[in-house]
Amino acid sequence: MAREWLRFPLFYYPILWPEKLFKKTVFGCHECGQCILSYTALTCPMNCPKQLRNGPCGGTRAGGKCEVHPEKACVWNKIHRRAKKSHRMHLMEEIQPCVDWTLEGTSAWVNVFQGKIKPPRLW
Repeated sequence: MAREWLRFPLFYYPILWPEKLFKKTVFGCHECGQCILSYTALTCPMNCPKQLRNGPCGGTRAGGKCEVHPEKACVWNKIHRRAKKSHRMHLMEEIQPCVDWTLEGTSAWVNVFQGKIKPPRLW
């Protein structure tokens, strides 16, 4: 019954807007609706210009720079360093599903609750 309520704006938007504001400010969220921050050491992989969710593209330049934007650091280099430092490398071994673009702009928390995506991993 509660899952049905989330289809109505009166219940949905009070969840969506704080989530958007927080994630965009803190993690640079791209609002894919399928958040995997808990698997990627709290670094949004959608910040990668190629939007890769399962590791670097293989074109990372010397010094850990991005292949597409050489002036920027590779997002996956940052994810790897943070995961190693926080002892969360085992979470990076889990294959993440491809992005479902029909969920773009939706609340990841609501999508978890509705069973559309897998829940975050805390350890």
